[in-house]
Amino acid sequence: MNPEDFISQLISETGITKEQGAAANGIFESTFLAGNKNKDFIIAQIVEKLGVDESQANIIYNAAIGILTTGVISKIKGIFKK
Repeated sequence: MNPEDFISQLISETGITKEQGAAANGIFESTFLAGNKNKDFIIAQIVEKLGVDESQANIIYNAAIGILTTGVISKIKGIFKK
């Protein structure tokens, strides 16, 4: 999934602004996603850089993870199509 598609989908699912979507994209691109430690770090970064509270940051985080997971699964399925 390219960054523009990710940002657009995240905006659609969470109601954040385009600028916030771009900032969130930067956070996810620069952070290794595995593990709960990184979840806490990412949520803290979302709060700081997007200017939202922790509850909204969790919503954005969960939406982003869902979008990224769907994109990865689609790519994997595409590999096995003939």
